[in-house]
Amino acid sequence: MATLTAIQQHPGTRAGDLYAGLGWPDLATFKAHVRQLKELGLTLSLRIGYRLSPRGEAYLNAVAESVEV
Repeated sequence: MATLTAIQQHPGTRAGDLYAGLGWPDLATFKAHVRQLKELGLTLSLRIGYRLSPRGEAYLNAVAESVEV
């Protein structure tokens, strides 16, 4: 969730600028995690950085709605 939220709040941000603030031990591990999210259809790779896919946006919205209830 933290990774998806960070990507949503900072689209197009370099992985190197995102991972440290999220507590990941190293950049390679963070990038592997983002690739898993991409395989699930939740993120899209940009020339620089990432953004959420429509599915990723819908997922975060659904989670937020379930927390509000």
